[in-house]
This record gives sequence, structure tokens and C-alpha cells, in this order.
Amino acid sequence: MVNHVQVVDAEEAATLTAALVAIRSYPGEEAAVQQAVAGWLIANGIPAELQPTAEANRPNVLARLENGPGPTLLLNGHVDTVLAADGWTCDPWQGKRDGDRLYGLGALDMKAGVAAMLLAARTLHQQRDTWRGTVIVSSVVDEEAYSIGARALVDQRIAADYCIVTESAWQRPVLGAVGKVLVRADITGKAAHGSMPDEGINAAVEAARLVAMLDTMPLGHHPRLRATQCVLSLHSGNAQYVITVPEHAQFTINRHIVPGETDATVLAEMHTLATMLNSPAQFTFAVDPPYYPPWEISADHPFVQRFAAAYMAELGHAPQFGYGVGVADTNYFAADLGIPSIQFGPHGANFHQCDEWVDVPSIAGTVRIIVALAQDLLAPYS
Repeated sequence: MVNHVQVVDAEEAATLTAALVAIRSYPGEEAAVQQAVAGWLIANGIPAELQPTAEANRPNVLARLENGPGPTLLLNGHVDTVLAADGWTCDPWQGKRDGDRLYGLGALDMKAGVAAMLLAARTLHQQRDTWRGTVIVSSVVDEEAYSIGARALVDQRIAADYCIVTESAWQRPVLGAVGKVLVRADITGKAAHGSMPDEGINAAVEAARLVAMLDTMPLGHHPRLRATQCVLSLHSGNAQYVITVPEHAQFTINRHIVPGETDATVLAEMHTLATMLNSPAQFTFAVDPPYYPPWEISADHPFVQRFAAAYMAELGHAPQFGYGVGVADTNYFAADLGIPSIQFGPHGANFHQCDEWVDVPSIAGTVRIIVALAQDLLAPYS
């Protein structure tokens, strides 16, 4: 690995993160912060453009640093946040600074990661003699909901040799994660007077019978990832009081899948389970968005080994890799596009909770690791 001393101003990293936090960006409200991201890149000499997604006024930001022939490194982050939880002890958008901690909604998830990739891109732009190839910076929308930003990149078949998604994973950089299948079951019975239930087919009862059997469904097995399922909702009957056997019912389950499982295999299992009921009702199953395939990269992959070297050079010890129990945009880049990917970003706590915070020195550390890794992967004479 070629070592280059990187001077990264942690206070600038904190200021940039705080500026992004100050722009509220709930899913559907990302336009203003994306304008700020694009403006920052352009002001720092990096051409950037706003690209449309499937929904109006929800653009991605894409910037390309092209520096001769060589590999391509994709840096990705999302600017949307979850809704502010109750109980904040400070303004979620103005936050507060307490020593090395910067508090604010989205400070950790993941505007600090976005700030880190922006600062890394600027450093690489300023040090173009240390690398050759292309660095793509993508700031996307909607990761906290349906990932329409990442899906737009998948639809355009964005290509790269390596990908770093700067989600918080400082202590345990992520080498894989479960996928997600949202299964909707619709049950159709037969209406009848509630005083004569034998003349009908109770969709609520038949739905409940199937839900009770879900625990018998075998889930996928994997040495590092855990498959799970959870019933999210179960509805039947009419909103208005009537003495009628319900003829329709619906339930939704969230299924986390591991490599080897897909949405098609999950639907097949649901059909098999319904057949085992010998029910007089009719069952139909569908996959609702968002669907995420599972992904994993080997710890022995050359990209991972070179990342580990950059990590060790910064922190003085080898990384202890982790695996995601939930999904992120990384699933799409790694699984749908086949790009060798790692999830790594600043340290902090309180994901999706009040008083979310990020460790300021780790933002600067993330920048240094990304730059060192880029200069290794994209070494001009490798």
C-alpha cells in the first residue's frame, strides 16, 4: 500500500455534518439537502449533477472524478432520515456539541457518512497525482423507506469495481447483510350472517390459522447471517360494526432472508404452507416493495484485505468485521449490481432514537481510511 499523509480537519468535518443535519430531510423532503450537497461539491471544484428518481423533486446527486484509465470506486451515502422520535433533549436539527459528540437527527444515520465521502472526494480531487481511475460519489434519497434513490442507480446500471457505503460501521465494518421480503397475504372467504357462521367461510379465522403455522416454516440457515420473520399486520372485518362473517382478510410479514433465499423461494414456501391447511378459503401471496436481496463478500476478497490494511494503518489494529441484521442500499450495489462492497462509516449511537450522536474524530478517521484505500486501489502504477 502506498501511504500518503492525510491532513483532515475534524472540525470542518463536524461543521459540514452539522450543516447537513440542519436541513430537515424526511423521506420525500430531500431536495433541499441534495441541493446543498451538489452545491458543496461544485464549490470545491467537483462537477456534480442532480439526477431524477422515480418520484418528482427527490433527486440523487452524482459526481464523477475521472483521472485517466484505471478502476472505479463508488462512494455512496443517503441523505434522508427517519422521523424525529419523542424525547430529544436538544433541537434535532440544530443539535449540540458535547466534547467529541455531535448530536442531531441524522448525524449518525447518515449525514456524517455523507460528509466523510464528500471530504474524501475533495481530498482525492486535490491529490490527483496519487491515483488513477474514477471515483463516483452518489448521494441518494429514500434509503429509510423504499430506496428509490439506490434503485435509480441500479436501473441505470451504474458500474464500479469497488463500493464503500459510508453507513456507520466504525467498530465492525460490514461484509454482508440479510435481505428483506415483505410478503402480503390476501385471504378470501365467504360472507354470511354472523348468527349462521356455518354458511360462510371466515377469512379472519383462516388467516389466523395460517399465521399460527408460520412458526413451523423453516427459515434459511447461514453461518454469519440470521433469517427471521415477523408479522407486521393482520386485518379483517369491516370498519363499521356489522354482524357478518368476514369474507376478506390480509396480513403482512417481514421476512429477512439469507444467501440462497429469494423472494420467489419465500412465496413458494407460503403457498406450500397454505396448501397444508386444507382451507376452504382462497390464499394469494405477493411481494410488496421494498425488496432487498441478501449480500456477502468474503473476508478473503482482495478488496476486503486492502480495506483491512487501510483500517489497521489508521487505528493500529485489524478490523473485526460484522454482518448486518437489517438492510441498506448496500444490498442493491452488492447483490443486484455485483459490485464488491463494504459498509463502513463513522462511530456513534442511538440509531432511530432520540439524542442520536456521532463521534467527530471518527468522521475524520473515515475520510483518511477512504482516501488511503482509494490511493491503494487506484494506485497509478499498480
